[in-house]
Amino acid sequence: MKKQILFVYTSFNTFVSVDYKILSSKYTVDKYEFQANRKLGTMFIQLLKQLAFLILNLKKYDAVYVWFGDYHSVLPIVFSRIYRKQSYVVVGGYDVANFPEYKYGSLVNPFRRFATYYSFKYASLCLPVVEKLQEKLHAFCPGARSRIIHTGYQFNNLDLPNFTSIRNNNVVTVSITSGSQRFYIKGLDRFRELALHVPDFNFIVIGVSDVAQQLFQPIPYNLKLLPVMNYQEVTKYYREASFYAQFSRTEGLPNALCEGMLYGCIPLGLDIGGIPTAIEDYGIILKDWNAAEIADYMHKTHNALDRQAISDHILRKFDISYRITRLNEVMATEPYSPTINLKPLVPQF
Repeated sequence: MKKQILFVYTSFNTFVSVDYKILSSKYTVDKYEFQANRKLGTMFIQLLKQLAFLILNLKKYDAVYVWFGDYHSVLPIVFSRIYRKQSYVVVGGYDVANFPEYKYGSLVNPFRRFATYYSFKYASLCLPVVEKLQEKLHAFCPGARSRIIHTGYQFNNLDLPNFTSIRNNNVVTVSITSGSQRFYIKGLDRFRELALHVPDFNFIVIGVSDVAQQLFQPIPYNLKLLPVMNYQEVTKYYREASFYAQFSRTEGLPNALCEGMLYGCIPLGLDIGGIPTAIEDYGIILKDWNAAEIADYMHKTHNALDRQAISDHILRKFDISYRITRLNEVMATEPYSPTINLKPLVPQF
């Protein structure tokens, strides 16, 4: 009989859907969408609905799998302990972020911080997607059990460019941005600053709404702001660009950065989250933001690095087969057995 898994999430984005497909290929998986909302009353209603669902249905599942620690994860994890079920929380970045100046991260709000802590503490296993997130997880919740499993990509039927051809002077970054929070978290202010330092290069931001364009004012003449595009449209820019930039203030394992490198873009990044894990020795990684140093690196390496090697690095390190194998190893563990201890735990912050 197939293991039955309850799959809990707030947004069915790319990485969430990939994990759902991986697990569904071998197990019986039921989705549960927690409809997160900033309004306190609406959030309370969602928690009550989730509570009722868990009371009535959790007994039939063998395991609970939750993407991100937050409001939506605490009840599934607590009830997993009550019913002696295996429980897993994927640590993706937002759930260990704490940027009160931008109101960003699960750790900013006291109740969300408390819920996140309990989720990590009582989960059978936390699954950070990159090494830096494991460090943050253990700094926040020292008792959390964890195993790093990188997110991965399906590389079948790729139409990659000719890596030996000369590329234009384009620097690209992708960030779906509609407000100031995203603008600063993804480091788009730094991207704009770099455009001012390197007037002989063209800078392109993909994913900026009409409203968010005011955040870039005054817009440098060499900076182009483009709306949200589908993947095929975005890859056209990857094929032509010399560089892909990722100047985030907090990050998991950045999808667009890996995609840009896959298509031969030289990566420019900071030592934040999974950025250095993706780049390694195939681009520049700064400890602290320095536009002048980035500009100097760009002029030295434009069309001077092996773009094929950059692409091969991503193909080798982030193939989806790695995540498939590791997730299946995790799910093959023995049924829940530790003695249950529901003594209240007070987080030490």
